[in-house]
Amino acid sequence: MKHASLAALSLALTACAGPLAKGPSPDLRLRHVVLYQNGLGYFERTGVMPGERLSLRFREREVDDVLKSMVVVEQNLGPNDTPSTVSALLPRSGQASGPEDPAEVELVFSPAAKRPVSIAYAVPTAAWKATYRVILPAKGQKEKRALLQAWALISNIGDEDWSEVNVTLATGAPLSYASNLRTPAMLDRPELKGVYDGEGGALAPVLAESSPGLDADRDGVFDHEDACPREPGSASPQPGHHGCPKAVRAISSEIQILTTVPFDKGSDVIPPRARPLIEEIARTIKGVPHIRVFEVEGHASADEAGAADLAARRAAAVRAALLQLGVTTELVTRSQGAAMPLAANDTEENRQRNRRVYLRAADVGQAQAPSPEREAPAVTPEAMAKVPEGAASVNAVAGAFRYAIANPVTLPKKSSALITLINRSVAGEDVLLFRPDPAAPASATHPFRAAQVENRSALGLQPGSVSIFSGGTFVGEGVLTRLLPGQSATIPYAIDSSTEVRATSMTTDVPVRLVSLSRGALRVEDRYRRVTVYDVRPGRDVPETLLIRHARATGFEPLGLPGCTDATPDACLVEKQLAPGAPQKVVVEETRLSQREIPLVQADSDRLSLYLKGSSLPAELRARLDRALALRRALDAANDELDPLRRKRAELIDRAAELRESLRTIERTPQAGKLRQTLLDRLAEVTRQSEETGAKITQRVEDAAMARAELDDTLRDLVLEGR
Repeated sequence: MKHASLAALSLALTACAGPLAKGPSPDLRLRHVVLYQNGLGYFERTGVMPGERLSLRFREREVDDVLKSMVVVEQNLGPNDTPSTVSALLPRSGQASGPEDPAEVELVFSPAAKRPVSIAYAVPTAAWKATYRVILPAKGQKEKRALLQAWALISNIGDEDWSEVNVTLATGAPLSYASNLRTPAMLDRPELKGVYDGEGGALAPVLAESSPGLDADRDGVFDHEDACPREPGSASPQPGHHGCPKAVRAISSEIQILTTVPFDKGSDVIPPRARPLIEEIARTIKGVPHIRVFEVEGHASADEAGAADLAARRAAAVRAALLQLGVTTELVTRSQGAAMPLAANDTEENRQRNRRVYLRAADVGQAQAPSPEREAPAVTPEAMAKVPEGAASVNAVAGAFRYAIANPVTLPKKSSALITLINRSVAGEDVLLFRPDPAAPASATHPFRAAQVENRSALGLQPGSVSIFSGGTFVGEGVLTRLLPGQSATIPYAIDSSTEVRATSMTTDVPVRLVSLSRGALRVEDRYRRVTVYDVRPGRDVPETLLIRHARATGFEPLGLPGCTDATPDACLVEKQLAPGAPQKVVVEETRLSQREIPLVQADSDRLSLYLKGSSLPAELRARLDRALALRRALDAANDELDPLRRKRAELIDRAAELRESLRTIERTPQAGKLRQTLLDRLAEVTRQSEETGAKITQRVEDAAMARAELDDTLRDLVLEGR
C-alpha cells in the first residue's frame, strides 16, 4: 500500500549557511493553485527532490505566512518507512530592505528524501473576481430562456510563471491573520519624556501646499470626487451622487427628468426658484432631437380649488416657457388634477410636493438610424451558447463552492486571464421591477428594467458585475449578489422612464371583540387593515411582467395578496402582467390583530357596542354588560349636555351683570324711565333663564352622579376571563 506522511519539520531562525541552489528541481514544480475570493492563495508543489537541500524563494512579506502554513509530505511511504526530518533555514525579519524584496527559505531533508515530495503553503495573493453576462430572450418568445455566462478573472502577481498549472477557484473567506513569527517579542516600557527634550523643531508633520485638482465639467466638484466628471452637476452628501445632475440627465437615446417644476398654492405662475430648472430642461430637450414628443403633465394638491383646471394652466405655463426658450419639439399638455399625488395630502410640505408639472418623453425615435445592410445581431442566446464552459467540476467543501478549471492554466508572471466558468441556458426574462431605491431617485416613480434569472443548477454563483444584453446589443449593467442553487435573482440594469408607478397607503382599524374584563378594565381586540394601491401607467414598449416589491408592515399578514412570489418576512414580490399603454391598479391588502386595555368608564359607548356585538358571552354577563353600556351612554349624554349648559349659564350671568351696570349708569337720569323699565324687564328674563339653566345643570350633575354610581356598582365584581 502506498502512504503519504508529514515529514518532521523544524525551523531554525538563522541566516542560510552555504551556497543555495538556484531553485527547485524541474520535477518539483508548481502543480496546483487554489485561489480564494478574500485574497488568499494555496500553492502546492510536487516532485522528486534533487538532494538534501531545497531552496524556495519568496517575497519578504510572504515568509511569515509560509512558516505558519507550510506542509511537507513524502509520498509512497511503506508501513515501516520513516519520513525524513525537515529543517527550515530562513532569514531573520528585517534583513531585507523592503517587503517586496526576495527572501529565500532553504529546506534541509535528513536523510535525503528518496520519494516524491509535496510542499504546500498559503500566502496572500490577488483575489479572483466573478463577472457575468446575461443574454435575454427575444420579446414575445414563448419559452423564456436566457443564457447565463459566468467568468472568472484570475491574476498571477508572483515572480514565477504558471506553466500547465491546475487551478481551482474557491468561494468563501477562510480566516487568515497577519503575524510576525521571526521578530523577537519586546515588551513596551514607559517613555522618559520631557527631561532631555531640546528646543526647536516641529511638534507634528508640516504638510506641503497642494493644488485643488481638475474640474473637467466646471461644476465646482473636482474630478477625483466627482461621480459624474463629464456631466455638470451639484454637490451632494452621497458620494455616488456628488457632482451629478439633480434635475435633467440625457443618457444615450433617452432623457430623464429627475425632478418636477414646483408651483405655489393656487398659482399657475412659474415661481422664480423654478426658472433655472426650466432653462436646464430646455437645454436638454434641444440636445435630444430624436425624442419627438414630450408630455407636459400638470398636477395639483387636494386642497386647491378647481384642481383639474389649475393643473391644466400649470402645464400650459411650462409649455409656453419652454417654447419661449427655443424648444421646437412637440409639447403636449395633460392635466391630472389632484388624482396622482406624489405624497399624501396630510401636511403642507406634502401638499407642496403635489403642486407640480412633470415632463415625460412620449415618442422616442432612434438616435441613429441603422444601416439597411447591417448584419443580424451576434449576441444572442443561441450564438453565445456555443462558448465552452471552463469549470470541469463544482464541489462543496467546508460550506463553500470550488470550481476546478477543466484545462491546466499557463499564465506568465505579472499577468491576468479571464476564464469561462459557466455557459448555460437558464430560466430568465426581461421584466420591470418597481423597487424605490435611494441610490436611484427616479426609481421612486419609475420601475427598473431588470433581468430575472433562476439558478436551477447545482452551481453557486458569487457576487459580481453583470452585463445585460438584449436584442443583440448591450443594454445595461447590474450587480449580482450571492445566488445559491434553487434561488432566483432579479437584477436591475436600467430605469424605464416611460412607465410610472404611484403608491398610496391607508390604514384603518375596526373593533373585533371583547377579550377580558377585570376591575372595570376592558381588554379588547382590533383588526387593523392596511390597503396599498399601486397606480401603474405602462409605456408603449414594456416587458410583459411587472414585479412590485411590496414592503410588508410589521405584524401585518397579507389578505389575498395577488401573485405574490419570493415572499420574505419583510417584503413580497407582487407579479402583474402588463399591456403597453394600458393603465391599471394593483391593490394589496394586509391585516393585523391587536389587543389593548381601556377603562370601561372611559370607553366610547358606540365603539364598545361594536366590541360586544363581535363577542359570544354568557347571557347573565351579556345582560350586565348591556346595562353597563346603557349607563355609560346615559353618563355620556349627561356629560354632553353639561358643557353647553354651563357655557349658556356663564353667558347669562355675564349678560345680567352688563344689564345691572347699565341700570346703575342711568339710575339718576329722570328722562331714562322708559329705558330703565326695558332694562329691568330684560334683567328679569335673563335672571329667570339663568335660574332655569342652573336647575338643569344641577339635575344633569345628579343624573351623571347616579349613572356613575350605578355603573360602578354594575362593574363591581364583573369579571370575564381571557378568551
